[in-house]
Amino acid sequence: MKKTILLAMLCIVSSLSMRAGDYQYMVFTLSDGTTQAVTATNLTIAFAGNNLVATSGNETVATIALSELTSMEFSTDGTTGISQINVNQLVTDDNTVIYDMQGRQMPQGAALPKGVYIVKNNNRTLKVNIR
Repeated sequence: MKKTILLAMLCIVSSLSMRAGDYQYMVFTLSDGTTQAVTATNLTIAFAGNNLVATSGNETVATIALSELTSMEFSTDGTTGISQINVNQLVTDDNTVIYDMQGRQMPQGAALPKGVYIVKNNNRTLKVNIR
């Protein structure tokens, strides 16, 4: 009997500490590395054919092909700090340092395999997705 009461109290206490945060945005990450944030208030997500359709009230706020969707998560901030760039804007020189997603520095001038990299050049840092 004591074990049952103790177990019930433990479940109640642990459930009280597991509250969801107050998330204001749903952030979708696409396979090309770009993100799209929508307000999570009154957000409804449905699937139509091969698309994810996000609506808020009667307004469609995002339509994303499922084949392009990498992840989606709730966030307290609608910005990611990463902007989309044209690969032609990426200029490498002796000041350029490239890191993989594990933080390892890549060899200078080496051909990079497919993946996501952080490129630092002078005062600019970019996230680059090589496909």
